[in-house]
Amino acid sequence: MLQPKLGFVGLGTMGSGMVSNLLAAGYVVTGTNRSPGRGRSLRERGMLWAEGPADAARGADIVLVCVSDDEAVRDVLLGENGVISAVGDGTLVVDAGTTSLALTHELADRLKALGARFVAAPMTGSKLGAKNGTLTFMVGGDPADVARLEPVLEAMGRHVVHVGTDVGAGQAAKYCLNMSQAVVLQGIVEGYTLAKKLGVSLERMSEVFENSAGRTGVGVFKTPYLFRGDDSPHFRLRLMHKDLHLALGLASDLRVPLPAASAVRLLYDQGVAEGLGDRDFLALARLMERWAKVELSLPPAPTAD
Repeated sequence: MLQPKLGFVGLGTMGSGMVSNLLAAGYVVTGTNRSPGRGRSLRERGMLWAEGPADAARGADIVLVCVSDDEAVRDVLLGENGVISAVGDGTLVVDAGTTSLALTHELADRLKALGARFVAAPMTGSKLGAKNGTLTFMVGGDPADVARLEPVLEAMGRHVVHVGTDVGAGQAAKYCLNMSQAVVLQGIVEGYTLAKKLGVSLERMSEVFENSAGRTGVGVFKTPYLFRGDDSPHFRLRLMHKDLHLALGLASDLRVPLPAASAVRLLYDQGVAEGLGDRDFLALARLMERWAKVELSLPPAPTAD
């Protein structure tokens, strides 16, 4: 069976790694980005360049969109020269970002009216997951559309979860996941902060976490970066901030009390206000360091003479 022709809009932190893996799997990909310089290395590897979202979508069987928020999704899909102006009958459009449920359903309805199809497939795995092809996708949509899309997702990730037939099901799962990760990481950082104040070494506290029920995926991944003082972005704090607001907005509408997540959201509000939005969401540790007057990074190991 012939591989589908792919359009790809958004070649940023996640999109560039995703396209790299699609090219390695032999897909023909026509890509574009709002900042053209982003696609240079991918073009050298065989990606076809489009001058805008409509050009990326024109003639494609499947169009993937990987941009940061509702405003960006609305721009590249519905704006002037947007994807929607170039889709054909049966084109499958995929939102791989984390978008509000309201916009997700609006996009599905607008594309359906044109004879196109829509699936929302937000992912997790951060920058390294996109680069290494180990992402997990949370997919909402019609089973036939998901089956059509699955080989493409499997070229970029190692796990595809069809959460439900509603196009918003994957988005809902992503909100819950990121909300939980934010709460868990904050607990770990606070554990390290108090340990340091009590005279427990960070190395020994890490050993305790690693060999107990305190071991978590987000803790295992983030602790080495914490100890190096490295908050270069794998997943930007402002995006986690956005996702917390999406999750807690829906929880409020449904009258679901989420006290821990609500408290953590205030910390993310503070982090954004203090200019940490483009750092990794681990950067909230900087607030804890300042407030508790501790240092959570370890001194560099001595070098051999």
